[in-house]
Amino acid sequence: MKAVVCQNAELRLAELPEPEPGRGQVLAQVLLCGICGSDLHMREHCAHMKELMGRVAFDAQFPGAGDAVVFGHEFCAEVLEHGPGCDRKIRPGTRVVAQPLLRVGGEIDMLGLSVRSPGAYAERMLLQESALVPVPNGLSSELAALTEPMAVAWHALRRSEIARKDVAIVIGCGPVGLAVVCLLKARGVGTIVASDFSPGRRALAQRCGA
Repeated sequence: MKAVVCQNAELRLAELPEPEPGRGQVLAQVLLCGICGSDLHMREHCAHMKELMGRVAFDAQFPGAGDAVVFGHEFCAEVLEHGPGCDRKIRPGTRVVAQPLLRVGGEIDMLGLSVRSPGAYAERMLLQESALVPVPNGLSSELAALTEPMAVAWHALRRSEIARKDVAIVIGCGPVGLAVVCLLKARGVGTIVASDFSPGRRALAQRCGA
């Protein structure tokens, strides 16, 4: 299969072996994948990030600068087939999103940020069956692919315990910051202050409700 591989800060199109689903895994056809700020950062700073991950003992499969890695963890995909030990409740042909985590033996890999578990900058990928969420109600694949970054923003909003009468301050108006602004607005928070160096991003934040 074709995949985009990053190695030594360079991207190249490569032919990789077809992935085979292991126990509890499914093979999926990638429909769409977003480019995360983490991917952009990792392209230039893999070595630094691997060092940081080592501080929390999670660097074994985390890529270094010289490793060939397939990024991509903001995706929408279609289930193709199940590996052994699957419940098979989600049928082949179903469009899904998923938590970008894959169990490999007794370990957990971060999809797209792992030497061992390629991400969605590829034609096909492996997903953990238990982490799949079917795309509901005819939602487009383009919008479904935003599930992971929107979930990051939703998590931040819930952790904040903000009330409608509170003043919200969002520092940084990249995709996740803008998602936070949108969710604050949807929750009915009346005053949302957004800060960013970029005039373009500040304008987007204002359009989102800041």
